Amino acid sequence: MKNFIKAMVFCTMVLSMPLSLFSQKSKTDLAVVQGMDYFSNTVKAVDMLGGMKKFVKKGMKVGLLINSDFTDKGVYVNPDVSIAVVKMCFDAGASDIICLQDVKQEYWQRSSFFGQYKEMLAKVRTVNVNTFPAKYDSINWVKLDTIPGAKCLRNAEVVKELFNVDVVINIPIAKHHGLTFLSCAIKNYMGLCTRATNVTMHLNGPKKNDPGYLAQCNADIHMIKKECLVVADMTEVIVTNGPSGPGEIKKPEKVVASADPVAVDAYCAQELGWSQDDALAIEKGYGNKLGEKDLTKVKIKEIKQ
Repeated sequence: MKNFIKAMVFCTMVLSMPLSLFSQKSKTDLAVVQGMDYFSNTVKAVDMLGGMKKFVKKGMKVGLLINSDFTDKGVYVNPDVSIAVVKMCFDAGASDIICLQDVKQEYWQRSSFFGQYKEMLAKVRTVNVNTFPAKYDSINWVKLDTIPGAKCLRNAEVVKELFNVDVVINIPIAKHHGLTFLSCAIKNYMGLCTRATNVTMHLNGPKKNDPGYLAQCNADIHMIKKECLVVADMTEVIVTNGPSGPGEIKKPEKVVASADPVAVDAYCAQELGWSQDDALAIEKGYGNKLGEKDLTKVKIKEIKQ
């Protein structure tokens, strides 16, 4: 009888526990979807994290940072991935979507989904002046004299729309870079700055083009305003001669999604065969408390479609 009573008490306690306690144990920190349908993979990856409504609330203004400004395969984000993100944001109730770095019409047109979503994409605004080589003006840019929490980057010229959006979704491609080895979520944030600011990241270190200094500056930009979500393209990527290519191409055919840019970079580096000692931005991002570099501490869910 005593054992029966104890069992009943235990069951009552379990049933009275908030459902959130169980969902926290089963939640996914980093979602990976592999397959040839990149649009569907992107939607599935975000759904595995809890869906876009977890990150974008109705009426929010969303800033997208898409690595789109290249022409060779494997060096820019497949537009199917970006279009899927745009659709999910509008479906979640976003009132406005703006590309924080200029995304040209021909980029969207490379996707087989362009015709289907042409009207939707016409609603997406873009910061036209933030295109290489971006130059400062007082209308479209903000000069920051200090960056709280930054370790190397003392000042920066940053696109003004960054401060007008409610959330930022970072959409990088995981590819090779000649200095930092991996260009992915952390490095993609350079796209928020003027050419002059980016040059200082290359020149102001202990030596010209110092890999550690550049990686730290990349991590420091995130201290200005951290993204709420990363959707990384690791479908068809260059693993040599980055970041502009052309180079040797690998086709993991994966889309990687997480709220943690460090975990995304750590996972992509691992999958592409690079160590964290090579991909310096991972350690720098971890040092800035942007996320977790130890993938054994990250709840990863991978599926194939």
